[in-house]
Amino acid sequence: MKNSNNEKTYRMSSNLNKFQKSLYKHLIEYKWNVLGIKEPGTYKGHTYDYMFPKSYETGYSPVLYKELYPELDLLQDSNFRFKEHIMAYHMASSQCACINLFMPVLLDPNASKIMKDIPGCPEGFMEIDRTRLYRGFCFEYWGQDIENKPAYGLLNDHTTAAGTDADVAIAYIDTEGRPCIWLIEHKLAEKEFTCCGGYKSERNKNKEFCRTTDLNGLLNDNSKCRYTSIGYNYWDLTARFQSTYRCLYSDTQCPFLKGRNQLWRNQILALALVETGSYSHAHFSVVHHRDNHYLDASMAEYCQMISPETPFSSFTNEDVLRAVQRHSNGLLGWIEWYEGMYMM
Repeated sequence: MKNSNNEKTYRMSSNLNKFQKSLYKHLIEYKWNVLGIKEPGTYKGHTYDYMFPKSYETGYSPVLYKELYPELDLLQDSNFRFKEHIMAYHMASSQCACINLFMPVLLDPNASKIMKDIPGCPEGFMEIDRTRLYRGFCFEYWGQDIENKPAYGLLNDHTTAAGTDADVAIAYIDTEGRPCIWLIEHKLAEKEFTCCGGYKSERNKNKEFCRTTDLNGLLNDNSKCRYTSIGYNYWDLTARFQSTYRCLYSDTQCPFLKGRNQLWRNQILALALVETGSYSHAHFSVVHHRDNHYLDASMAEYCQMISPETPFSSFTNEDVLRAVQRHSNGLLGWIEWYEGMYMM
């Protein structure tokens, strides 16, 4: 569907919210005028100006900060290479935006000071542990470094096509000298967190059970949950970590049918990492664009149902940029680039 603004036409999806429309138009203008790429791309048979043509899919996405290319080559040649998302050639690729936000910072000599100064930083964070992961960090992390882990990961849900992972993981040492890890979910233009794929599945013949069974009921008997039937161990882990969810949300249905689903899965991944003994503490955070408030409701609902001690926090990309400004003159050029790219 074509969307027009002041006689200028943008080929965009028709179901965008106000923030998405604004960001997408900005990114299209950036694609046209800064990257110099006028040709649209296609997705599922539709033509969009924010997509790149197929001819650009032979190398790194043009969205990625070019100064990162040499380091990305090294990362992708390591044991912690990440799989490129199918939407990496979308101007609003959240994966690319995550790399653009964190990789320059994490490679900076003052990275530990910067990360420590971000609101939501784990309590006790002292310094990045450069001996773990790839120089202390990893994109699309699902527990790759855990020895003797199950074939399909700690949640038994990881395949080449699906599974729970953190957009970026940061290994760090706390003030007591213990190895810890910080899992971060990055959101750019998304209007919601990932909802329950098990509930939406056409193979789920027990959707009425999902709609009428609350958290206590599911902890007692989740045999009809699609996740359980295909072997994912989300509910076994949730039962082991019941103190996390002692502040029960007042749903009369499964509380994880909608956006809280992704928050829940990332949280139990963090808790499962500690259970392995590889890390003494694991913290989970969400980072989102400062102007994207469409995620606020799900995060507020999630905070209502977890205990106050649960290691969860959120912050914005603006928080990261301001922390960088306070601690690294060497990244001022990158800040200018990022702000221009992402409508800051």
